[in-house]
Amino acid sequence: MARRRKVYDDDDGRTIADMSGVERQSLLLPRSARSVQPESRRQDSEEPMGEERPWKEEEKVSREERRWYMLGALKAGLLIALAFIVGLGLLILILILVWG
Repeated sequence: MARRRKVYDDDDGRTIADMSGVERQSLLLPRSARSVQPESRRQDSEEPMGEERPWKEEEKVSREERRWYMLGALKAGLLIALAFIVGLGLLILILILVWG
């Protein structure tokens, strides 16, 4: 019994992102040798698109900037954790006052 292809009303047939060259990675060895292509093969397979791929340009981040980014992310995570701890503490205080 063959599966019928789903037909969507809002599909106009355009390709947003071509995923034909993407392979499934191994669960046991995520960075295996077959998933890493040689640099020469990688350049040949990509189409030159110029300014349409701004994410390909490498921006140099200094060691100090990288440290500040990590500390900022750590500070944001700790602030969120503190909000959860304070909220849980208030909930416990309210429950103690109600049932105590």
